[in-house]
Amino acid sequence: MSDALNVVVVGGVACGPKAAARLKRLMPEAKVTLVEKGDWISYGGCGLPYYVGATVKDLNDLMTTSWDAVRTPEFMKATKDIDTLLGYEATHIDREGKKVTVKNVADGSEQVLDYDKLVLATGSYNAKPPIPGLDGEGVFQLKTPQDGQDILAHLKTGINHAVIVGSGLIGMEMMEACADWGLEVTVIEMEDQIFPKMLDKDMAAVLQAYLESEDINIMTGTALKEIQLDDQGAVRGVVTDKGELECGLVLVSTGVRSDVALAKEAGLEIDGGIIVNEYLQTSDPDIYAGGDCVMVNHRITGKRTFAPMGSTANKHGRIIGTNIAQGNTQTFPGVLGTSLVQQFDWTAGKVGLTEKDALAQGYDAVTCIVPGPDITHFMPGKKLVMIKVVADKKTARILGVQIIGPGNVDKRVDTMAGALSANPQLTAYEMGNMDLAYAPPYSSAVDNLLTNANVIQNVIEGRAKQIGFFECLELLDRDDVIFVDLRCDDEVSQLGAFKTKHQAHIPIEELRARADELPKDKAIILFCILSTRGYEAQLILEQAGFDKVRFLQGGIYFWPFDKFIQD
Repeated sequence: MSDALNVVVVGGVACGPKAAARLKRLMPEAKVTLVEKGDWISYGGCGLPYYVGATVKDLNDLMTTSWDAVRTPEFMKATKDIDTLLGYEATHIDREGKKVTVKNVADGSEQVLDYDKLVLATGSYNAKPPIPGLDGEGVFQLKTPQDGQDILAHLKTGINHAVIVGSGLIGMEMMEACADWGLEVTVIEMEDQIFPKMLDKDMAAVLQAYLESEDINIMTGTALKEIQLDDQGAVRGVVTDKGELECGLVLVSTGVRSDVALAKEAGLEIDGGIIVNEYLQTSDPDIYAGGDCVMVNHRITGKRTFAPMGSTANKHGRIIGTNIAQGNTQTFPGVLGTSLVQQFDWTAGKVGLTEKDALAQGYDAVTCIVPGPDITHFMPGKKLVMIKVVADKKTARILGVQIIGPGNVDKRVDTMAGALSANPQLTAYEMGNMDLAYAPPYSSAVDNLLTNANVIQNVIEGRAKQIGFFECLELLDRDDVIFVDLRCDDEVSQLGAFKTKHQAHIPIEELRARADELPKDKAIILFCILSTRGYEAQLILEQAGFDKVRFLQGGIYFWPFDKFIQD
């Protein structure tokens, strides 16, 4: 009888195949069986919106290696010596006897697999809101390659209008995919902003204004009540609490939940997801778990969180395979909630906590928003990015960063992810001294991240006094507030006048000499295109004896309320 370690891996998308492959590389003699209830293994699920949008031309491209070999059960056996049971669902775990019962999805037949170690990579499932009409023809959720094929086939039937329910990552990627097909697209979001888990409301408002300029209809603060079907059971429209919309496709993307049914039935510890230790062991030391089905540690808060992401699942798989082979030698330190999404010509990304999350966690959170060109301003090809930094006022610790815009967002998101991964206690002062590469075609001498670090230092120290978009919006028509336009005449003629009730136009070069033209008994809001002149102007007026001065963070270029800009 063989003494080889017998390992069963349940789940064949990301974490499972990674764990199986890593284990076989470290322990070739191990017997590894991969169990997957679907029809595909080891596919890039996050690429499905790009397949639907025709950026990815062939579905098999989501399942290939770097040398274009498709990962099939035969491939897994030939290259890795992994046995794959495709189309089998694990239905029961006998922890005492160390056996797993699996059922053939097609014919219902069962078999029992013995294990020495068991890996649960059962992933997540799409939340299904209790809405009438959800099972109609033309109503979809996106999770599997089959979903992608079904949506693509439906798009080719000649429909004109799609409704996306939910404005998270998948929903908004599918928004763009449908727009790429030439459809009119409406996004319905129950929260009062898009990307409610990734961005704060002020950053989301700017991104929403851009998307609306790309002819996307966005209805925030809107609840879906019903999906209307015709006599043949096909979707013809939706009913919301703000009215009805006609459409030929509905994509419901209202989040995912951990698939813990198998683990729960086995008596493993569950709290939203499967509870695992730093080695990714469950409450049963012979059972490991990873990917979307587990709860993970957040590196900023130190608390458990649900963070479904393919990148995390792959890390989990490698650690699990290593620990089974070598005896718990590697730990998983946790996540930062890092995320990134393309939206037409813009990108949005986040690392760490949003301001909303930071306040909910009890931090004394302060923020700054600073836009600027992504490379040196005198170089051709520069594009803007806008960065929001969230910090703890008491400790100056960086709690999170959000970045949006048409410029180079991803490298700065990854820079902050790397910095906070290495040092979750990173302060604004340490961030300001990061030794980033400088060359005019790639960045400024003081990169956007370092500028934001310097600004948040000034906020923490009580020097920089900013005002946000939404607070400023409430002051536009106040008699006790005067807005001061710091732009030169050419800038005003190019971009237009900022529409407020009381306003003075004093270019910053003239502000020292003309400060006495401003009333000291009114609150003063300073603004320019990107607010790069705001802090300097604030200091000038404070030196002149003004004590109620703030500047508009983000500037009027990113002002998200277009009706207040006069063309």
